[in-house]
Amino acid sequence: MDLFDSWGESLGGIWDSALNGGEQWVESWFDNEADKVTSAAPEENRVPQNQEPAKQPDGQPIYSGGLTTHTALMIGGGVIVAVLAVAVLMRGK
Repeated sequence: MDLFDSWGESLGGIWDSALNGGEQWVESWFDNEADKVTSAAPEENRVPQNQEPAKQPDGQPIYSGGLTTHTALMIGGGVIVAVLAVAVLMRGK
């Protein structure tokens, strides 16, 4: 009988250790998941929309400023139309 009592106490101790370890593991897992949710808060981790540069649909930034090809062609076309208009008006006199 004494042998069964010692085995029971040993198995009970192992069982208690496993339960305590399991509880600690589950608690740490829940804490870790809670930390992930907290750190994923957009107001804390994302750049505000008004400070973020504009982007194209594929994610490339759009650099504003400077003279682009489209703007240069429009200005050049306007200058040509203005010169032609002045030439037509001067020709009649």
